[in-house]
Amino acid sequence: MTLEPAFPTWPLVVVDVSERTGDEAPAAVAGALGAAVETARARREGFAAVVQMPSTVRRGPRPAAATERVRMLRRLRPGLAESCRGLAFVVSAEVQRANAKAIRAGARLWGCPTYTVDTVVAAQAWAREQLKPSGDPGDGRDARRARGGSGA
Repeated sequence: MTLEPAFPTWPLVVVDVSERTGDEAPAAVAGALGAAVETARARREGFAAVVQMPSTVRRGPRPAAATERVRMLRRLRPGLAESCRGLAFVVSAEVQRANAKAIRAGARLWGCPTYTVDTVVAAQAWAREQLKPSGDPGDGRDARRARGGSGA
């Protein structure tokens, strides 16, 4: 996982677990996002994250792993809802197809807007957009946040 402890690109947090196994990646992402939530609380400002996930299709998690993922989401969701302006996940198109249902439920699962795409550049652009102050009430950003956006 690549994550600098001081978040040098704050408030854009970059988490790269693309080289991790499918079993290791969720715990690494949870740790990084938990640290980002704590940093956001300490700084009293929001953040957005780009999360590069492994791009291999997995055949459903083991029951114990699935239970742990539910616990992880329950622990993270309140902090993400409070301080995360958006999570952009980078995965291959194949992984997106295999996980379409979970991707559509992203904002509800994570507690903040989510976007899934297959390039880091597009993910970073979306995350940076989420960090911009919403100036014009008619600019549509608040409506997208309320819907949670799902992106690609």
